[in-house]
Amino acid sequence: MVSIGCGASIGCSARVRVEQSAKLTAEQRASAEARVLGIRLELIQALRGEKYEPNATCPRCNRKLTPLEIIKGFNNDPNDFTTCCSACRHRFEPRLGCFVDGARIEVAFYCNSQTLEQLRGKENLSPKELCGKFPAIYRSAIIHNGSVKRSFKKMGIDYLFEEVSVWKNKIKPFLGRLPDTVIANYVNVSSSTIGAMRKKLGIARYSKRMSLE
Repeated sequence: MVSIGCGASIGCSARVRVEQSAKLTAEQRASAEARVLGIRLELIQALRGEKYEPNATCPRCNRKLTPLEIIKGFNNDPNDFTTCCSACRHRFEPRLGCFVDGARIEVAFYCNSQTLEQLRGKENLSPKELCGKFPAIYRSAIIHNGSVKRSFKKMGIDYLFEEVSVWKNKIKPFLGRLPDTVIANYVNVSSSTIGAMRKKLGIARYSKRMSLE
């Protein structure tokens, strides 16, 4: 009887260890995703001179969501402008803080589905016009897709305006810290162009393992 009990105890302990290990892996994965998102926001600031801070504090439980929690909480429904509190599951609308020329402004923060839906019919507006008339749509597009051009491309629309002209020196600190394809989307060039720059500088390709370190 003791032997059976011990075996059951060992099996239970092993199962707990496996569950704890799986939980730790999930936490590590979330940490890596948060780190990559943070680097993407840094890249936006380096390229465009604007610092973006997605923010949302749940009105029900007062929990302050992280930028990653805000994005993961979206329903990706063009008609739903809310994110979901990771603590109490209450849904509410997040905001986006933007630091521009030393001043802070705040606009709505949309999910990618809402952003693309609201961009329709605006492909003839320049980046400056888009930013001035539809600041929330413009900035949400950049956060989710890297650029307005990339956002329109997802809808099969060719956006003819240039967004970032001087970028080669600005992206150097981010080479290898983000996938080549991500950086390419932010400056509207091919991933092979970014890869060639990275290799010339002797920088290793981005890997998920690096974001866990």
